[in-house]
Amino acid sequence: MRSIPAEEWATTWRAEFPVLRLSRIVIRPPWSEHAAEPGDAVVVIDPGQAFGTGLHPTTRLALAGLNRWADAGLLAALPRDGAGIVDVGTGSGILLAEFPVLRLGRIVIRPPWSEHAAEPGDAVVVIDPGQAFGTGLHPTTRLALAGLNRWADAGLLAGLPRDGAGIVDVGTGSGILLAAALQLGASHGSGVDIDQLAVDAARGNLERNGLSARATISLGSLPLVVAAPLVVANLVAALHIQFAPLLAAAVAPGGRLLASGIFAARADETIAALSAAGLTLVERWGEGEWVALELTHG
Repeated sequence: MRSIPAEEWATTWRAEFPVLRLSRIVIRPPWSEHAAEPGDAVVVIDPGQAFGTGLHPTTRLALAGLNRWADAGLLAALPRDGAGIVDVGTGSGILLAEFPVLRLGRIVIRPPWSEHAAEPGDAVVVIDPGQAFGTGLHPTTRLALAGLNRWADAGLLAGLPRDGAGIVDVGTGSGILLAAALQLGASHGSGVDIDQLAVDAARGNLERNGLSARATISLGSLPLVVAAPLVVANLVAALHIQFAPLLAAAVAPGGRLLASGIFAARADETIAALSAAGLTLVERWGEGEWVALELTHG
């Protein structure tokens, strides 16, 4: 089985990014086209460069406010001289200070500068929210964390064999899912990512949680050297579909795949691709426009 180059992962991810309409405002990536309707305010945004793509609820709320200002004539009536409209932004320092402590079932996500009085059974994960994707705020991460809580409740994490691959996080990002699995009881595991910045961030987060001795983070992609009994993959639907055979091969016979990052509109297509690759759907759950899946191998 061939290894997937980083460029192929990136190209597939880019193709998945949607054109979003929020009333008159249309957000599109540079590689997509849009047939504008009269009155459309089309904004071209590279989603890989900074926060603010239209996918996050905070951005959508702000855009809704701009639509209201436009409907009220406030934007068109701005004086030509003077400051006009000013986007103050959050500023990285304010954003970090504002970052909350999040609870998702037994899992508690906190930034390094916040404290948390842990309750019995809490799986506390310390994550630097400024380094890589995966903070617990995005629905796809929350859906994956919900799946890990289910695996923990079913004894699948604590029951992992001490030898072998353990749990593997494909596209690990910040390492939040791998760290949460370990804190929930998995003995050991690993994460892979095509982005060196993510690899560095995940290694740093494992160290913050005292988990470096129980997990490794590597720069790379599928296929895995050894199939794992539990695999987590928070990837866009296009990646799940295109690389379904490689994801299926990453799961050991009798093992399970937790797949998140899937737009609800593409859930059936994703299930079909993973099923054709030899996996069987166990459960699906969702939040808003996103879906996560649990599948078994054999």
